[in-house]
Amino acid sequence: MFYLGTPHTTPPPDRIPAFPYLTLKARSLSPEGPWEKEPQVVPFRPKPGTYYSATASPGQIIRQGDEYLQFFSASTDRPIQRTISIARATSLEGAWTVDSRPIVPLSEQVENTSLYFEKAIGTWFLFTNHIGLDRDGEYTDAIWVYWSKDLNHWDPAHKAIVLDGKNSLWSRRCIGLPSVVAFGNRLAIFYDAPGGDGVSHMRRSIGLAWLKLPLAVPAK
Repeated sequence: MFYLGTPHTTPPPDRIPAFPYLTLKARSLSPEGPWEKEPQVVPFRPKPGTYYSATASPGQIIRQGDEYLQFFSASTDRPIQRTISIARATSLEGAWTVDSRPIVPLSEQVENTSLYFEKAIGTWFLFTNHIGLDRDGEYTDAIWVYWSKDLNHWDPAHKAIVLDGKNSLWSRRCIGLPSVVAFGNRLAIFYDAPGGDGVSHMRRSIGLAWLKLPLAVPAK
């Protein structure tokens, strides 16, 4: 299991994580645990002067041939800009090599990943949350999706809004952290949100939205 850790949080009781976001590793003989942390393993870390200088936090891992691709969240600081990139490894036990460029520009302001492959059209769909900025500060304001037939090449123009305040029935401003799983002839999208007009990082509920399968590339 690759999980997010940080040495910095806001004061108790909330302890909201703050930069830097790090990728840490644990292992278990069962998904149910118990999990044993492996502090001696350093998958990858933020690197000064790069697009991942402030954040290098874990994302979904896809095996392609003899290589593992981890679609991790990356960001800078001052100013804060966010994107998704790929770290590569031939073994889950060792270090990862981070691509020199992210899959989409930092100006996209996205983080977190959940991928789904639509066999009917041979296309990958990457679900992520967008970060908005207004009078109340930064918060997750929508779920976006990008699509590509090649895991290694993504066009920032090939994206669409999946869920935001326009089609959410119970959380009108704040929606984030998507996770997708196929269930029958539908794709379930789990996400978190505080509800109403709230934008808090705390006391969020888990929402569920659905897309019909097979997925199709949205019409322009």
